[in-house]
Amino acid sequence: MFEVPTGVATTPVGSLDPARPAEQIEPTQAVRGALERLRAGELDLRGYVDAKVQEATAHLSALPPIELENIRSALRERLASDPTLTDLLHTATGEVLPPDDD
Repeated sequence: MFEVPTGVATTPVGSLDPARPAEQIEPTQAVRGALERLRAGELDLRGYVDAKVQEATAHLSALPPIELENIRSALRERLASDPTLTDLLHTATGEVLPPDDD
C-alpha cells in the first residue's frame, strides 16, 4: 500500500491553487472564454472576432499602438475574407461574419 510521508503537503487533484482546494473554487470565478460568451449572447460575432484578435495579439503590447492596430485590423480582414478562416469561424461558432460596412 502507498503511504504519504509525514510532513508532505497534498493538494486535491484539479486544484488551481495549492493553497485552495478545488471544491472551494466557485464556478463563477472561472474565466469565460469568448466562445462561451458568444453562446451566452454576451458577444455578437464581431465581438467574438475582436476578442479572439485581442487574445492573439496580446503578446504584442510592446509595439506602438498604431502598429498593433494595423496588425489587428489585418487579422480581422483576413478572418472575414479568407475562405479557410471563414470556414473555421463558421465551424466554431455556427455563424458567418457579415461583410464590413466600412
